[in-house]
Amino acid sequence: MSEAGLWRHAGFRRLYGSMLAFVLGTQVYQLALPLILYELTHSAATMTTMRAVELLPNLLLAMFIGVWVDRIDRVRWARLAIAGMVLLMAAQALMLGMQLAIGYFFVSAFALMTLNYLFAICRMAVIKDMLPAPLLLPATGQLSVLTEVFSVLGPALAGGLLAWHLEAGLWVPMAAWLLAALGLRGVAPPHSPKPAAGFWVEWWEGWRTLKANKPLWQLSWLVVLMNGSVGVVEVLFIFRARDELGWSPGQLGLIYALAGVGGVLGGLWCSRLRQRIGLGRVLTLSVALEAIAMLGLAFAQAVPLLVAALFVKNLGTVLGNVCVWGFRQESTDSAFIGRVSGLTGSLFKLLMPFALLLSGAASSSWPLAALLAACAGLHGVALLGMRWSAVYPVR
Repeated sequence: MSEAGLWRHAGFRRLYGSMLAFVLGTQVYQLALPLILYELTHSAATMTTMRAVELLPNLLLAMFIGVWVDRIDRVRWARLAIAGMVLLMAAQALMLGMQLAIGYFFVSAFALMTLNYLFAICRMAVIKDMLPAPLLLPATGQLSVLTEVFSVLGPALAGGLLAWHLEAGLWVPMAAWLLAALGLRGVAPPHSPKPAAGFWVEWWEGWRTLKANKPLWQLSWLVVLMNGSVGVVEVLFIFRARDELGWSPGQLGLIYALAGVGGVLGGLWCSRLRQRIGLGRVLTLSVALEAIAMLGLAFAQAVPLLVAALFVKNLGTVLGNVCVWGFRQESTDSAFIGRVSGLTGSLFKLLMPFALLLSGAASSSWPLAALLAACAGLHGVALLGMRWSAVYPVR
């Protein structure tokens, strides 16, 4: 089945329109929230703590959310999750300026990200139910392109909104999310079977299903290693750009916008590359590109070289993400897709908090270039693991 068939599918077109609104709102909110916290507290510690709080639902709850998703009407609960996010954010907007606002922002951010992850797993399950297997990877690629495009446009829009009015950084995402919920009304894939066993029995079935899928099981642990090093690189390079290279926030934003084109191309090229060389080799290529880019971010001084390194990193990251997410959908039965998505979602983030804490402590005594090069070395280990893993021969 050709990739053109994806756009002839009415359900996918509706889902794509819904995701367009959802991703726009999310990208605006991701920049608006830390800037609002800065205006309220002028505290870097508050901003970084909020980032940690937002990671917790993915790390701690994703595996349990997956069990729930395999029991429910996924489209209905995707819409309910968005509605809950809108209500939580409306309360954030109304509480701005109150003494209790900061405490509520932390509590609501945890709840909001939990609902966000519920929506994400429901969306992945809906795609699995709705599309035939040959269209799963192209669909993942197109949705990744959407995310990359708005990762460039969203911050610019958020900056303009916040300069105009602080609360606009919350009200605009709410409006976009409401449109996303309305857009899901016409998406009606067939219902998946609902397990009848108890919660822990179903959770264990999901775990056994993941382990039985040898390529996905091995790939998941390689992603654990790669996500840990990528997370460190993303934080340390921003610090290097501001502290060592002296880039202004405006310059940094412009350079990241230019480099974001690499992510867009990764989403567009992934399906074609897979047809030519196979999924396992595309994954191996993505790891190699990220490792090379990390070395560039560690040692390059000239702006064009650093832009090129960021471009290559984004290209490799999106190629890898599309392949991982697409293969997870292709190789997992619909009855287990929620549980497997949740379990792998928790696994993928397993190393990130520890890697970030360790690199933060080491950055006071180690040169940044050495830490970034060490991350490239970890990617080199992952590259060898990918080459000899069960996923490498997968076409």
